[in-house]
Amino acid sequence: MRRWFYGGALVSWIVAAGAFIQADLHHHLMSLVPIIAYNRPQGVFGWSLVLAVVLTGLSISAYKQHQYLLRQQRK
Repeated sequence: MRRWFYGGALVSWIVAAGAFIQADLHHHLMSLVPIIAYNRPQGVFGWSLVLAVVLTGLSISAYKQHQYLLRQQRK
């Protein structure tokens, strides 16, 4: 499960970076401005950015839990 979080976070960060680079190359950075509006993410950039942050938090939490369980097994 931990590896799914890592992979999902990595893919989401790549999609967010790709959307940002694509908008920058076409000089449409202002089209990315409403990242969150009406209490929900807007557009591909907004959804991928929010999903990347959530999955990164979950992967950090899963990593810390994994390390804790390894320490408990050694005792």
